[in-house]
Amino acid sequence: MDSKQDKSRGLQVIVYLFFIVYALFTVQVILFKTIPITSIFEADTALRSVNLIPFHTIYGFFTDESIGSDRMVTNVLGNIGIFIPLGLAAAYIGKSRTWGFKVAFVFSVSMAFEIIQYIFALGSSDIDDILLNCAGGVIGIALYKALLKITPSGNQLLAAIIGFFLLAGIGGGVVTGVVDRSLLPFADQEMEYIDENKQIMTGVDESTADLFGDLTAAQTDAITLYNNPKYSMLKKTAETTEPGQENSTIPVGASTKIIIRHLASDQNKIISTYEEGTISSLVSIVESSPAAPTVRVWLDGDSKQAARMLLVNVLK
Repeated sequence: MDSKQDKSRGLQVIVYLFFIVYALFTVQVILFKTIPITSIFEADTALRSVNLIPFHTIYGFFTDESIGSDRMVTNVLGNIGIFIPLGLAAAYIGKSRTWGFKVAFVFSVSMAFEIIQYIFALGSSDIDDILLNCAGGVIGIALYKALLKITPSGNQLLAAIIGFFLLAGIGGGVVTGVVDRSLLPFADQEMEYIDENKQIMTGVDESTADLFGDLTAAQTDAITLYNNPKYSMLKKTAETTEPGQENSTIPVGASTKIIIRHLASDQNKIISTYEEGTISSLVSIVESSPAAPTVRVWLDGDSKQAARMLLVNVLK
């Protein structure tokens, strides 16, 4: 009896160790697939977008000819596959729980990932990712039910779960290595920053900006900047910002120089493309962007009441 119990405990320890490794790998792939963990508080590399329309992104994968089949398969099947182990683990740990509770747990974890991505500007937050993750979780729960039926003992069930984690780990590692080796924990995570057309920024020192925050509104004669607490260590105070004030309204005019920096990520590269903008293009960007772009503001040297120059970061 003791030997069977010891074997069972040993198998349980292995299952939990595999789950911990899986959890760490999942955090790496989901949260830091775009920028490394060291860039969380680097405002210039912040990447944020959001989609709240169900099936919008999934539909685009199948209908947009500019999206290659490899990218479609990677995103759709990848989002499903990476949550299958979570569904299996949720079913095993919550043996006495209902199907609804287990699915709700998977949904909550996926939702938490998307919220963290948005808060820390780690990439795209998408409701379709949650739907695909939940589909993977349901498959994992169903897989546990199937293993439960075909294994005559608890130890054999644990051995089957361990076998699944081994196969999933090996298969997932191989696929990840082929698709994007930088996502592997042992791979080189150094980011490469590429600037295109940066001559527009000649003579501009970003550290000298008077204000930095989220561009929440733009009109022909003024912009509204939200003093995001996340950037509090990066902002400078100015006469346009009262202590504790959340929003600053800053006049702009024909003499205001506007530079738009388009940010795009490509595996372990962040590509910045610069262009000169206008007030009308700025209004269009604010109206069409699902999330507020960040902006640095240089105020007029004398009055400090109007914008002399703006640098707007737009996620492609």
